[in-house]
Amino acid sequence: MQEFEVINILKKDLNFTDHSIKKLKEFINLVLKENKNYNLIARSTEKQIWERHVLDSAQLVKFIDFKLKSLADLGSGAG
Repeated sequence: MQEFEVINILKKDLNFTDHSIKKLKEFINLVLKENKNYNLIARSTEKQIWERHVLDSAQLVKFIDFKLKSLADLGSGAG
């Protein structure tokens, strides 16, 4: 899946704004830059970062109650 396809899903299905997409792009650039020094994501998945990492995480937005005052991420990955 290409970057533009993921961005379309984020906008149409998950109501991401242009501002949010811009911030995601900045974050992705930072992750890829820092991944050279730290193993943030598997190097084998860098080219699929939009699908494997962004979309995979973003789809959880549907289940978040943004009216709550706090949120915890109890994941088991490297982060």
